Amino acid sequence: MRLIVRDHVMNSKRLVIKVFEGEGEEVVPLHIESDCKNEEALLGDIVGVGAKVVEWRKFYRKGGPFARRPHEKLSVWINRVNLEEYEWPEVDEVVRYAVEVFEERAKKYSESKFIVYKVLGPTETSESFFTRGLSRIRTSLNQVVHEFGFATFLLLNVKKACKLFNKISRYVLELIKAGAEIEYVDAVRVADDVATYGRLLYPQWFIKEHYLKWHKEFSRVIKKSGKYAILHCDGDILINSLREIFRIYDGIHPLDLRPRFSTKDARRWINSIVRAREIVGSRVVFFTGIPIELLFNDSIGVEDIYDIVRMFLETHGREMLILATTHSNYPGRSYKEPLVMRKLEAINRLRKAR
Repeated sequence: MRLIVRDHVMNSKRLVIKVFEGEGEEVVPLHIESDCKNEEALLGDIVGVGAKVVEWRKFYRKGGPFARRPHEKLSVWINRVNLEEYEWPEVDEVVRYAVEVFEERAKKYSESKFIVYKVLGPTETSESFFTRGLSRIRTSLNQVVHEFGFATFLLLNVKKACKLFNKISRYVLELIKAGAEIEYVDAVRVADDVATYGRLLYPQWFIKEHYLKWHKEFSRVIKKSGKYAILHCDGDILINSLREIFRIYDGIHPLDLRPRFSTKDARRWINSIVRAREIVGSRVVFFTGIPIELLFNDSIGVEDIYDIVRMFLETHGREMLILATTHSNYPGRSYKEPLVMRKLEAINRLRKAR
């Protein structure tokens, strides 16, 4: 499979590290996120592999233990949820298996690629405990659908919801500790959505007292081990107190500040990212710049996406930047598609041009 031929001398790992250290080269590092790690390694400079609590990830398909039943009254649901009735897995066993699977997938790329150890954060994991599962159609598309059952539960029973969140956060912390201790891991990325394009999904007090508190601890542990700390968070993370997240992490992905379904939308999105950069300064690396919606939109041509990425590079600048897709490839779609390949090749030329 011929997609992109690399021609710079410096290997990918060193190239990305220099960006984090504020010593970026002329070539902007590239991260094309894919479920296929061979493809991700071939296309870009970064390979990110998840360390998963397998049983909990399955909740998004089969339904979580605390999901509200069809036609169940709110009062009945709230009283029925009992955290102790769920058989919580042993932390050591969960961590051991997650790390084992991670190493099987990631180690072979570690010599030259920048390796990111990815975990699902406590907010998204808490939501999985309340999901009702996917329909047959959605399951076949391998889609994760957020129903925000935990967000509803939080409003109705604060004490019980916070107890669950903190319990899950301790598991996440142990996963992070284990990943940060792996020698060839360069960064740890925590994925934890808490916002839409217009508002927070959870009360501001919860963000301040629980979400940010735990993320400070996650980042502290990651940095203490000499790794870079990265957050993946969808939505407008410039909202209210959530801006503090820029002071906690070394890198932020994907700067999903507004929709990007057209080139006009994408230009507005770029302006939002430039504003974010003006607000936070040069202390954090942005992982962004390639709208996945345009990459897989067959009505958007090579020149269109070339112009969007060029505008992004010119207005944001090349410093403290990893040129990255906003998400992995769509279910059922492939980077091998001829039009998508041509778009990626055009982007690759741009990121090397001065």
